[in-house]
Amino acid sequence: MNNMLNTVGIVSCDCYRDNSISEALDILFKSLGLDPSNPFADLIKPGMRVFIKPNWVASRWRESCSHIDDLYCVITHPAVIEAVADRVAVALKGKGEIIIGDNPSIDADFAELMEHTGIKRLEKKYDVPCCICDLRPLICPSLDVYGKKEEMVASKGDPNGEYKVNLGKDSLLYDVDSSLFRGVFEEREETVSAHTGEMQLYTFANSIYSADVYISIPKLKTHQKVGATLNLKGLVGAITQKNQLVHWRVGTPEAGGDEYPDMRSYEQARRAKVTHRGAWPGNDTIWRMVVDLYHSFMKKERKCITIIDGIMGGEGQGPFCVTAKYASCLIGSTDLLLADLVGVRYMGIDPEKIKYLQYFIEENKIQLDQDISVTIDGVPCPNFFSSATKYKDFYVVNNWKGIKFECK
Repeated sequence: MNNMLNTVGIVSCDCYRDNSISEALDILFKSLGLDPSNPFADLIKPGMRVFIKPNWVASRWRESCSHIDDLYCVITHPAVIEAVADRVAVALKGKGEIIIGDNPSIDADFAELMEHTGIKRLEKKYDVPCCICDLRPLICPSLDVYGKKEEMVASKGDPNGEYKVNLGKDSLLYDVDSSLFRGVFEEREETVSAHTGEMQLYTFANSIYSADVYISIPKLKTHQKVGATLNLKGLVGAITQKNQLVHWRVGTPEAGGDEYPDMRSYEQARRAKVTHRGAWPGNDTIWRMVVDLYHSFMKKERKCITIIDGIMGGEGQGPFCVTAKYASCLIGSTDLLLADLVGVRYMGIDPEKIKYLQYFIEENKIQLDQDISVTIDGVPCPNFFSSATKYKDFYVVNNWKGIKFECK
C-alpha cells in the first residue's frame, strides 16, 4: 500500500468553534503528510469539480424516536463542512467548481435542512462556483405515506443527471434469491428487477460519480441495520434511485427472509406502532448492498478524501434516533475504507464483526495493524487495533452487543 494512502489520522477537537476545527485540521493534515496551509494541493488542481458529501440524512428529529437530542448527532455539522470547503477553494485557485450535496432520506425537508444548517451562504463565499444540491428525484411529503411510491412528489434531482452501474456477476446479490428483496418502497417489483440475474443496477448522482475529487464528511455513528455507518454505508446518499437499494428480504429465516429473526418478532412488529425491519445482525442482505456500492463507486478512478465528524457522534438507535456521543474527534484519510476501519475501532466496535468491513478485510487481505498507520493528535499509534487499548465506548442496542470490542 502507498504510505500516504494507508495513513489514518485521529485528532482531538472538543467543539464546533471555527478556530478549534481549524487548529484540529492543521494537526490532522500534517499527520497525513499534507501541508496545512494548502492541504489539498496535491489532490485538487485548478479546474477540477470537487464534490463534498456530508451526512444530511434528516432535517429534524423524528417523532417516532423515543427521545429528542441534538440534530448534529445525526447529521454533519456545517462548521466542519465549511472548514473543508474553505481549503478546497484554496486549492482550486479560482478555477473549478465545488458541489456540496446529498441524497437525504426521502422524507427529509431540504429547505428545513438548509435553514437549520445555514449552509446555503457558502454559495456566495468563494471565488469559484459553489452549489448546494438536493440530489433526490423523488421526495416524500409526509411520513404518513412513507414507502408508497405513488404518493411521492417529483423533485429536480441532480442537475448533472445520473450514472448507472451494473455490477452483474460481481454483485454480492448475484447469487441471492431476489424474489424477496425489499427496497425503500412497498412496490418491490422495481427492486427485484434491478437485482435479478446479471442485472445488478445502481444509479448514482452524476455530480458525485463524475467528480474529479470526492470528499466524504460522514458522522461517527452506529446503525441498527449494519452496526456502524461512516463512509461506505454513507454511499447510500450517492444513489438517486432509492428503490434499487435492497435493505432486507421480507419475512423470517424459515421462509428465506431476514426482515425479522423469528416469527415472534414478526408478530410483535405487526402490532407495534414503530417497527425496525431488517434491524438485526442476521440481516444478510443490506451489508451486501453496502459492498456493492463501494465496488460500484470505485470502478471510476478518482481522488478521495474523508474527514469524519466525530466531535459529536451518535450512539444507540441509528441512523435516526441516536443519542449524542461526544467523541471529540475528527478522523481523516485519503482512503475511505481504511478510515472506516479505524473509525469503527475508535468507537469501541470490532471492525471484523461489521460484515461489510469484514468482507473488505478478507478481500484486500488487510492486516489491520501491519497495513494501516494510525496517528492520534499527530503521534504515531502502533498496534492501534490491539485489544489492550480502550478508546471511545459507543453504546449499541442490545441485539448488536456482539460487535463491541472486548478490551483485555
